Amino acid sequence: MTSTPQPIHQSPSMPERPLSAPPLPRARDIPTDFKSSLSAWWSTSSYKEARLAEERLLRRMAAFEPSSIPPAQSKGWFTSGQKQDLPETEIGQIKDPLPISHTGLVATLRNVFIPTPNPAFAPSHPADPREVTSGSATSSSTDLSTAGSGSVTSKEKKKHHSKCKKGEEGKMVDFINTLEITRPQDKDSKEAVVVLHGYAAALGFFFRNWESISLSSSSTGRRTFFLDWLGMGLSSRPSPSHLNSPSNTPIPSRVSRAEHFFVSSLESWRESVGVEKMILIGHSLGGYLASAYSVRYPERVKGLILLSPAGIPHGPEYVKYPLTSEISSQDRLQNQNQSRSPPETPQELDEATDAAEAEFSGAGGPQGEAKEWAKRREESFVRRNMMKFFTWGWERGMSPFSILRSVGPFGPLWVGKYSSRRFAAQSEDDVRDLHSYIYGTSIMKGSGEYCISHILAPGAYARIPIIDRINRLKVPVTFMYGDNDWMDVKGGEDSVKLLLESGNTASSCHTIPKAGHHLYLDNPEYTNKLIEKAIKAIPKELA
Repeated sequence: MTSTPQPIHQSPSMPERPLSAPPLPRARDIPTDFKSSLSAWWSTSSYKEARLAEERLLRRMAAFEPSSIPPAQSKGWFTSGQKQDLPETEIGQIKDPLPISHTGLVATLRNVFIPTPNPAFAPSHPADPREVTSGSATSSSTDLSTAGSGSVTSKEKKKHHSKCKKGEEGKMVDFINTLEITRPQDKDSKEAVVVLHGYAAALGFFFRNWESISLSSSSTGRRTFFLDWLGMGLSSRPSPSHLNSPSNTPIPSRVSRAEHFFVSSLESWRESVGVEKMILIGHSLGGYLASAYSVRYPERVKGLILLSPAGIPHGPEYVKYPLTSEISSQDRLQNQNQSRSPPETPQELDEATDAAEAEFSGAGGPQGEAKEWAKRREESFVRRNMMKFFTWGWERGMSPFSILRSVGPFGPLWVGKYSSRRFAAQSEDDVRDLHSYIYGTSIMKGSGEYCISHILAPGAYARIPIIDRINRLKVPVTFMYGDNDWMDVKGGEDSVKLLLESGNTASSCHTIPKAGHHLYLDNPEYTNKLIEKAIKAIPKELA
């Protein structure tokens, strides 16, 4: 049942804001046939549409100050060419609104500018101890011409600068799309809770968690941030060359370079907003990257809350790549041969395909819907060759979004089928707005999305799993999985055992009922309560 929007209660500590803002155009209905998909594709301006979709979600918060984004206008041909305005009475009829202004929280959205990550500073192995460099993470702004393979040209720099605010002469900058929800009295706090989305997502996916997480953080005197990873969502989109590696690069270096793109940008963001210590909440790929950041910058992390994190356990074809310091000179060549990527021979391709198939049929494999799907699949020549093509493309950095961009007018229809199926438990308004948001951010310029094949092997297991590094963490770590999750909860359970063995007793693993991989959306009440408990259990140290 649709609830009645609650009145806005203006807190004395909040800046005055208008009680009514210009209405936004209603999101398009999800396409159900080619004609409606063609119309949606023709009328979409990805960045503008994505910003509108983001603001539709943000306006569920009474504390959010609406922007002056003008109504979207179609390109004509398949639509009337008129502005897609709706009567103000239709705008705001949103199920379960989140009016949080009476709490004193203030929501602001801004771009935080950071130096463009320099791949030259990536360690040779992602688990190698961090090398101390002058200027900390900001040293990554060094002229990228020193980055070696994959460096950008002066022409690319010029194009890059045209889309981003210029930094110091000769240095490149990017920006992180940042939502902060903080009480004014906490705005100078040196500690914060930072929420990080997963692959093919963005900060707006947490619209059912904004209020609860921010209140939990505020109760401990901390600031609260929700970010779009660099190269994803509505953050800037630097050239994929900053995270890609040559095809003959050893696996550890390939993983390290891709991780560095995100880890160093998060560290630069932290410096820019003036935060010293963070509690990191990461979902899926965001959980993997939050863990990698915590290993590399342990002094900056107070706690980890991992929501169905990717890349935790060992895969069926697991190979441990030793640290650089552990490789003797006589073993170095052998290790390089073992870690060559991608597969070059038919036999190697068969082995990689077996690893991908093992994700769906092997012991300790997928859960829930993925497991049922696996049971229904039968061995066939066609399927086997499709898996080979998938593996071949994956190993060479093919992005699923590049395929989406290439199919043109079929794109909205394909995304619509995914949105309707995956978010079926949400209200009709929520599904429509999430669909608009997903499609708008997905068809933007490819950038951070290309990390996936460098970090994960075919079959979605990490090339260098977090479980091999987890015992270094000395802070509380909380794992959460849905009871119908395709991520393997055993990875979290095994990680907790390793943490306990290393002396870290403040770690736990939980299963969320009636939830899948997006557990924070499927069962937000239960998830929010566990997150609140985890945040409040970590005492604040800094003012």
